[in-house]
Amino acid sequence: MKFEEKLEKLEQMSREIQNPETDLEKAVSLYEDGMKLASELEKDLSKLERRVEIVTSAPGSGEVISEPYTED
Repeated sequence: MKFEEKLEKLEQMSREIQNPETDLEKAVSLYEDGMKLASELEKDLSKLERRVEIVTSAPGSGEVISEPYTED
């Protein structure tokens, strides 16, 4: 499953957990599955970030050009 698909599935799980019609047992099960999926997403994101670091590294120097992420 692609990163975007995993993220959409996690969002769907979150919406279902928040639905007042979802019974407690189902909500707990969704929460457990969601935590596993969130962990997978975190690993996938780390791999993708590493790939970006490699691509943006300065040619020939071996140094990685990285600027901290800031939200405006």
